[in-house]
Amino acid sequence: MAKLIYSRNGSATTESIDNASPQVRWIWKQSHRFGANIVRVRAEELRYGKSTGKTFDAFHHGRVSVYKQKDTVHPNNSLYFARKIPLTKVNKGMQILEIHTNIDVQGTLDTITGIKYYAETSFFERLWNRIRYGTPMSINS
Repeated sequence: MAKLIYSRNGSATTESIDNASPQVRWIWKQSHRFGANIVRVRAEELRYGKSTGKTFDAFHHGRVSVYKQKDTVHPNNSLYFARKIPLTKVNKGMQILEIHTNIDVQGTLDTITGIKYYAETSFFERLWNRIRYGTPMSINS
């Protein structure tokens, strides 16, 4: 399956998000509001859970992976995109969206919403919401 890669301004290897369909821009905007930097929507591979690296926290659910920059990154671990400006300085927000050509837009938006809820609430908040409202404890529930 073919994949499409979008970036903020486009480059030799990516297409500008301004040239994307409205549905793809919805995914970009929702991810940007969450504070994600990179979002990948895979065609086949399924991943679940959370992983942590030197510069990003990664949240995986099904075919969707969201990479969010850590709040504090040691200068030795600075990550750069096209411009030679540390990610922690100017390049905040969405940078890369990688999708396959037959994407389920609504399913992807729902997954990003679930990842956002999981990432922004503590275990005790999710437990309280589970008891009080029946909200799932995790995005896998």
